[in-house]
Amino acid sequence: MRAARPSRPVRCALTTGLCAAVALLAACTGGDPSPGPDGTPTPTVDPGPQPEGVVATAVIPEGGVDHEVRVHPLVRAGEHVVLTLDIVPVEEMEETIHILGFGVTSFIADGSDPVNVRLFDLAGDVVHHVGADAEGEPVVAPDDWDRITGERGTRLQMPFAAPAADVESLALLVPGAPLFADVPIVDGDLPAAAHPDDVAALATAAASAAAAASASPSATPEVEEVEPPEELDLDAVVTAPTFPLESTSAELAGAVRTIESTEKVEVTLGSDVLFAFDSADLTPAAAEAVALVAQRLAEREAGTVEVVGHTDDQADDAYNRDLSARRAQAVADALAAQVDGSGHRMKVEGRGEAEPIADNGTEEGKAVNRRVTVSLTSTVITRTDVTTTGELPPFGAYVGTAGTPLRVENFARAWDVDATARRVHGHVVVDLTVHGADDEDGLGWAVSFLRGFSSHRPGETVTPHDLTARGTVLQGASRLFPLDYRVGVNETWPDGEWFTASDLDAGAWIDGGQTRTYTFVYPRLDVESVVFQAGTGVAFDDDFRLLDVPVAADGAATPTPDPTD
Repeated sequence: MRAARPSRPVRCALTTGLCAAVALLAACTGGDPSPGPDGTPTPTVDPGPQPEGVVATAVIPEGGVDHEVRVHPLVRAGEHVVLTLDIVPVEEMEETIHILGFGVTSFIADGSDPVNVRLFDLAGDVVHHVGADAEGEPVVAPDDWDRITGERGTRLQMPFAAPAADVESLALLVPGAPLFADVPIVDGDLPAAAHPDDVAALATAAASAAAAASASPSATPEVEEVEPPEELDLDAVVTAPTFPLESTSAELAGAVRTIESTEKVEVTLGSDVLFAFDSADLTPAAAEAVALVAQRLAEREAGTVEVVGHTDDQADDAYNRDLSARRAQAVADALAAQVDGSGHRMKVEGRGEAEPIADNGTEEGKAVNRRVTVSLTSTVITRTDVTTTGELPPFGAYVGTAGTPLRVENFARAWDVDATARRVHGHVVVDLTVHGADDEDGLGWAVSFLRGFSSHRPGETVTPHDLTARGTVLQGASRLFPLDYRVGVNETWPDGEWFTASDLDAGAWIDGGQTRTYTFVYPRLDVESVVFQAGTGVAFDDDFRLLDVPVAADGAATPTPDPTD
């Protein structure tokens, strides 16, 4: 989190740019259609969304004050699209508000603010980050966009990489608001850099000054001066990164974990389910796990399937390599029998204890290290939804049903939580509302039960410290994690830092009576309802589970639940 910037002096003048903005606003207001020859209005064609128009709104809490976020269409500008947001307080402010929830404390990614505001192409499974300059800092206008000092709020403009010409809309994730699933992309001039209310106020002030000068030519009227708005510098954008989204699910009581992206599928099989101790013979229970892997392979074009066995460090290295190779071969043989005729080729290897992904000093770590991984890099030709049969595992004290707010209490506060869900291009999107169920103001308490501190991925990985990593969806025997993507690697984290398709800052401040929405984007799942779960029900007393969250169809409007009902 960066330090708050010092206040800057405000200068006074109605600039040419602002005058142009006033003219633009006047032009955008339109008017009645011109009358036809018979005196009746001539029908006009709806021009569709316009750059200065507002296509969606939501209310988010920041710094103890509710603000309305007004979303404008994305405007194509060469190789970029530009996002314009107006952030306007909807209640009285007593002091400057800093929008901290839009920033991210990253261990690897360049820049920080406001990378928590992102565009998603959920048809193509790609996420867009804000464009950055040569130093890796985000290009944003204005420079002090995160400082709200008055009732008119601020206007934020950000560039992103433009999608293909045939992509007509993208999804927008703004922290604290439900996912805006369909923000249109339009052509035209960028909206004015100044907030429309600022333009109108300045125009009024200028008119008043002109009238005063006309009435008293010898007097010098006092005119409110305002610093000219900072224009978005698209020429400063050196890179506008995009990342492929990956999906992860854990199935069959943890025996099978699948990680999938557009290019690659990787499945990890727990050896303790596949094999008896010190054996390379598949157990009867392994059949369902192998069938699941075969199903994943059948979804993709033919290629080389790498089957790699791993062990813990209980025996010597030579023995472990031999055991891991024999186990990998057993899995490969079983897979080959099920995908016969598909053209897949099996490549088998045993690496023994050489590549642990957990601590061999504990029994739990040893169990994780005993595994067989199956991976294939190729094009997806079909897509099958994850397994949805099986029983839910037991849980802790806080279990409720969607539609009836669940009261969750911890050492700090009491919260009411509820959720709705919908599909966006097949993906399940959960909008979780958290409502401060008391009258306390100014405490700055964050919602601790959503905060995650580590990746669900194995190996030397890391995530931003406060991302909402503990929110998962359960469906039968499957546990789905939010979609995620790797933003980079370094020497400390060779397996990379991973961002989730959910709020990257779970440390947001919610006062009593305020409501904040947390959105989670999950893999594709063809079901009518899901179970949403925060945590495991074991580690923390305020973990909770919401049953029977209905999933609305693609494109259907899903009302945001009201936790106060």
